[in-house]
Formats: sequence, C-alpha cells, structure tokens
Amino acid sequence: MKRFLALIVALMCLPFCALGEDAVINLVANPNAEWAFEEGAEILEVFFPMVKGADACILRMGDEVMMIDAATAGQRDRVKAALEYLDIPKVDVAFNTHPHDDHIVGFQYVPETAEIGKLVITFPEDANNHMKNTLRVMEELHIPVGHAKDGDVLRLGGAELTVIQCSTSWFSENNRSAMLMVRYGERSILMAADVELDAQNELLKTRPEVLDADILKYPHHGVAKAGWNFLKHISPEVAVITNGRYSIKNTRKDAEKRHLPLVYTDEGAVRLRTDGKIWVLDQIVLD
Repeated sequence: MKRFLALIVALMCLPFCALGEDAVINLVANPNAEWAFEEGAEILEVFFPMVKGADACILRMGDEVMMIDAATAGQRDRVKAALEYLDIPKVDVAFNTHPHDDHIVGFQYVPETAEIGKLVITFPEDANNHMKNTLRVMEELHIPVGHAKDGDVLRLGGAELTVIQCSTSWFSENNRSAMLMVRYGERSILMAADVELDAQNELLKTRPEVLDADILKYPHHGVAKAGWNFLKHISPEVAVITNGRYSIKNTRKDAEKRHLPLVYTDEGAVRLRTDGKIWVLDQIVLD
C-alpha cells in the first residue's frame, strides 16, 4: 500500500506534459505521431525559410500575413522560395527586430515576390547603413514605415504578438533587438531575435513572466549558447535554430544535455501550425 501511495504522489509531481499531454506534436522526431486540430478552428502558421545564420519567419492567419526579419541579400532566393511555396502575394506587416544585415537587408528584395503593406522598425531610422538603405528602398516603393517599442502589441487574426525589448543604452544592438512573444489561444512561441546574455539576464531579473513559451526561436542563430537559467525558465518543448547543426557545436551539445529537441532551418523549412490547443511541427525541403 505504501508503495502504491508513493507512486501516486510521484505521478502527481510530474510536469503535466510528462503525462502525455505535450503541447508540440513533433513530426520531425516522430513522423507517425497522431494528431488532429480542433474542428473549425482558425490555424496560425509560423514558417521559417531555409536560411542559415540569418533570421526570417513568415506568419499567416487567414488572409493576414506578417514577416519577422528577411535574412541577407545573399539568401533572398531562400526567402522568395518560401513566399512562393506559401503562395503569398502580400506581406501585410514586415517587422524588423534590429538593423543587422542578416535581419533587415532582405526586406529590400521581398517586393520582387510579394508586396509589403508596411515596414515596422524597432531602432532609429539612422541606426546604420543597413537601416538607411532599406528605408530608402521602402520610400522608393511608397511603403510606409512605422515604429514599435517594448510592450507594444501587434495582432494577426486572433493571435497577439507582444514586443519585448531591452533599452539599456550600453547594451549591444543584439541585446537591444526586439523579441516577439506570439500567443494564440493556449499556445505560444518566443521569437528571441539575437538577444545575448545581458538581455537574457535582465529579463529574468525584471520580468521573467514574459518569457514563458512552448517553443523557442533560439537566440542569435545558436552561434552562442543561451544562458542556462534563461533556457531553464522557458523550458521549451522544442527550439528552432536558424542555422545548420554543424555550425553550432556547443549549442547542440548543451541542448542534448537538456534533452531539448532542435530543428535546423538549413535542413528544410520549418513549419509550425496551431489551432490554439496544440502545435504541429514538420519540415519541408524547398528547391
């Protein structure tokens, strides 16, 4: 009897997801997993093109489309392939996390494939030449430019995207890059931009509650390990790495120690879909 009671107590102490109620159905790891979306539910789609060492992500819900970063000029064909695969003629909102070339320059080439309704930036318009050149192209194409700051909420259908940005003046541009917490129903994904240890630790100290998420877009393409406590607090079920597995040896080893599954965008476009109840993750190789 005592053993039976001890087993019951142990089961009660397990995380909810350990009882078979995972939020993420990972078809990359288990192609035969069974799943079904709630009947009649609107689906939020989060699509990472096959970029490497750069960021680009396309979000779609119904007829509304948003794009978070657009990679480099050299990888514009990879972004184009994703837009064409998804049959997207217009990006309603293009959002830039910070003005490094591997995040912002690709927006100059998106209009060759899909119209941009509006560009939203999170740094000053004169931040650097990458920003200035991109804004020049937007002006030439008569694309309006807006600004977003920490705490702002953008909407995409029934999903909310909250800007999380540290403004500490002495932080690097990477640490001041704007993260986005994407929430739809009970599900969430943290788009962690390029935040490094300074910003990670600042957020853990001042407002850790904004970091809770099912899935993590790993910060800075995984070129450096995310902080131990940062990952421990988020405890994602899976992380998306916008890079190749052989470019991030230390990050890969750290994830293995944590039993954190990783998916890599250079091995195939990463597609996430949710009805607000579950995530379904799969991977598609694009030409």
